[in-house]
Amino acid sequence: MMAFVLLLIFGVMHLTMFAVTRYMVNYAAFAAARAAAVGKNPRAAAEAVMDNLNWWRSDGDDVPVEVDAINRDGWEGYRVRTRVPFGLPIYEHIEPDGVELEGFAPTTTQDNPPSGGDNGE
Repeated sequence: MMAFVLLLIFGVMHLTMFAVTRYMVNYAAFAAARAAAVGKNPRAAAEAVMDNLNWWRSDGDDVPVEVDAINRDGWEGYRVRTRVPFGLPIYEHIEPDGVELEGFAPTTTQDNPPSGGDNGE
């Protein structure tokens, strides 16, 4: 009975870690899209978000973040991909770098963004 409870707690913990990381990847994609809409650097915005949730910190590395401008189903936007160093008991066939999570946010770019409000320096 105790082994089952331990396995259940371990599984819930892993699923929660996946859910939190998935939320942060979607938020990083939103930040990249918003930064691009006002003429800023989308990669820097996504990396700033993902630095708040750095599962790789114990290895001395920064979180691996890939930011791409793509067209998905007719929507122009930004895709953010990252890998997490956990998941082996739940997923058996994973790459050595971990499980990849992906987020997407659509965007439009402004040719001449105004310099007031949110766009102010």
